[in-house]
Amino acid sequence: MNTNQRTVIQASRGAAAFFVMLFHTSAMSFKYFHYDFLGISGIGRSGGVDFFFVLTGFLLYHTYGQKIGTKMTVIPFLTSRLIRIYPFYWLITLTVLPVYFLVPSFGYGYETYKDTIIKSLLLIPQAHGPVLPVAWSLSYFVLFYLVFSILMAVGKKPANLFVSLWVLLTICHVLRAPIIGADLDRHVYLNFLFSEVNLEFFAGCLLAKWVEHRRTKHYKLLIILGILGFFLIWVNNMYNLTTYHNYLFYIIPAALVLLGASSVPEQFRLPYWVQHLNKLGNASYTILLTHLLFISIIMKLSVVTHISEYLGFLLTDLIVVFLTVPLCYTVYRLAEKQLVTGLKNAMKLKPAKSSVPIS
Repeated sequence: MNTNQRTVIQASRGAAAFFVMLFHTSAMSFKYFHYDFLGISGIGRSGGVDFFFVLTGFLLYHTYGQKIGTKMTVIPFLTSRLIRIYPFYWLITLTVLPVYFLVPSFGYGYETYKDTIIKSLLLIPQAHGPVLPVAWSLSYFVLFYLVFSILMAVGKKPANLFVSLWVLLTICHVLRAPIIGADLDRHVYLNFLFSEVNLEFFAGCLLAKWVEHRRTKHYKLLIILGILGFFLIWVNNMYNLTTYHNYLFYIIPAALVLLGASSVPEQFRLPYWVQHLNKLGNASYTILLTHLLFISIIMKLSVVTHISEYLGFLLTDLIVVFLTVPLCYTVYRLAEKQLVTGLKNAMKLKPAKSSVPIS
């Protein structure tokens, strides 16, 4: 993977994080102002998190796919990956947690339960979600890392058998197959282990396998078609053009974007704005964990100060977006980046082969 390809992939991560933030801004605006910012509050998921699931499978297989079935020691891999997830997540969760004790009305009531707190900190799936609501997806990332660890720690045949059973049971669950699918749906942990999200991860792995020895000269067209694909799904969900709104459809535009991004030639001169999105991509994990906090705080301040009444809801929401992005990036530079780098240096962990962060 050349420098341009890594930059564009990281930029796509930044764009995905930005759209997650944009959709949550609209949802929060509807909550505080009853104003539908950009008309997107009723669309549902933006597809940004679904893109991250596909991207995670893509990067994991690209970086470690050749080690599947090699019976290697996976402790360094797991340690490196989990350091990317847990420490900063704990920092944000423990920062937010006291608020639920001081002002219970901010939550749903379960946030102060001991079991909820412990499971949240460990990212163990729960029926009602973790203390930090936006962290629901992190449980899946941990699952993906554990699955990949198993595949690298065992031989070829056990690895193939494990993947086959996992994907088969996931498909049974998604299609609500008689007996098996219905039974899986009734249990929180089984529902999690065989969630449809696994298919997004698996699609990313297949995509990485496909592009190993294949590149296309139509990379611009593929990226544009991928972006249009996200837009069409949003339009469909907004106007209910079809009643079947399955988030798995986001696999298609995500795959197109990644196919295009992984084919960008080294000699191509990237636009300047791609470099800015690349920086957002570096901070995407911080954006995902902290953007709702900043959005909520800024909107509460706008209500208390009556700024929204003077500026109007549209301008207020735009200000919220333009303030949230630099605030999240500042937290990334001062907290997440320093924390992860310090821990890895202290543990003398080697960086992954790919310079594009997997988590």
